[in-house]
Amino acid sequence: KPTPDPTPKPISTPTTSPHQCGNALCELSENAANCPIDCSSKEIETTYEFNLGSSGNMFVVKARRNIVVSSFAINSKSRGVGAVKIYTRAGSYTNHEQSRDGWELVYENDSVIHNRRGVVTELGFLDREIHIAKDRSQSFFVTSTNGLVYKGGEKEFSVYQSDEGMEIMEGIGTEGEFEGITYSPRVWSGTIWYNVVEATSSPSKSLTKLPTWDPTNRPTSIPTQTPTSKPTSHPTSSNPTPIPTSSPTRLPTPHPTPKPTPNPTPKPISTPTTSPHQCGNALCELSENAANCPIDCSSKEIETTYEFNLGSSGNMFVVKARRNIVVSSFAINSKSRGVGAVKIYTRAGSYTNHEQSRDGWELVYENDSVIHNRRGVVTELGFLDREIHIAKDRSQSFFVTSTNGLVYKGGEKEFSVYQSDEGMEIMEGIGTEGEFEGMTYSPRVWSGIIRYEMQ
Repeated sequence: KPTPDPTPKPISTPTTSPHQCGNALCELSENAANCPIDCSSKEIETTYEFNLGSSGNMFVVKARRNIVVSSFAINSKSRGVGAVKIYTRAGSYTNHEQSRDGWELVYENDSVIHNRRGVVTELGFLDREIHIAKDRSQSFFVTSTNGLVYKGGEKEFSVYQSDEGMEIMEGIGTEGEFEGITYSPRVWSGTIWYNVVEATSSPSKSLTKLPTWDPTNRPTSIPTQTPTSKPTSHPTSSNPTPIPTSSPTRLPTPHPTPKPTPNPTPKPISTPTTSPHQCGNALCELSENAANCPIDCSSKEIETTYEFNLGSSGNMFVVKARRNIVVSSFAINSKSRGVGAVKIYTRAGSYTNHEQSRDGWELVYENDSVIHNRRGVVTELGFLDREIHIAKDRSQSFFVTSTNGLVYKGGEKEFSVYQSDEGMEIMEGIGTEGEFEGMTYSPRVWSGIIRYEMQ
């Protein structure tokens, strides 16, 4: 039964099955050259769920086809501009966690705009594409000055996510760039983009620029297939390594943990816990603070709600510290889009009897050019003009106002706790119609986010 409209350009590798190019699956007979709709710009995502975090992740990708990796997205720990690096090496990262030797820097950007946790932060294209042959493994090390969040895993090197082109393994979390504590197993949170390419059936008759399967546009100082550790593209200084021996720490503790790990870190922290909990469990415990456990106690974030049914020009509310804390940044829920002015005032204690007077209030944030998002979407304000220190068990009032207005929910009882975490409690407050004048509405639940650290 011949077709009445035969194609003028039949493909060179016809399929013997009912599947065809265009079915969203890159089949064995297809690649980015003969079926770009199915085999180019492939996207594989692990997860954007998270319960842990650190400065970076190492993990392994195994190719199920010949692939070319071109781009990454990450799940950042904190918002704002920060630096991201991606290193790669052939094979596993095992025994290479603490050394730059053999790793190649394939992405470096000091000005990545990081989104909030759980939201995709795209990095753009790598500085060079990474070619991975079928059945070969490639390690990646992704690190950010803003930190990364991720999930705990079940077994290091087990497959967490896969598609027809690759498998992404569970890996480790890292606390430094080739130094410091590592955590295992961890599931890197992010997205990889890649193309499925045609296999090379025979060697090239002409010489390539570099004697590697995957030429780089940034040649390294290692020209052979079996690279030597000397010279390295990252030479050491007169101090060869920050870790002079395989095990000792600079700050040994007189009270070691009663449950030692079978895989001790070469750099234990200076304040070990006497309970099963440890730094890196996403909870800032009483023995921890931003100095001795920054992963759990710095860049803390507490959100009330972004649901709303009411609105006005501003909100007053009280925060009570459950630990010694330092508030650094806010985000709001704006009533209307566009550029507008935002101010934040603060005072110690309650705002009661101070709603109609500026006396005793301090202006700690003023920006006439805030780009307000639509209702229900986070509008970031950036850092306060100065940090607000609140001692444990003390209360601090805030007055947030915007020329674009704020939206929020009606509350149940003014000064009752609406939201809390290990560092603070946010109380129900009031809505305001003017700046220290006009009508007020009670009770109201301020809608937004506060970022802080514990001291």
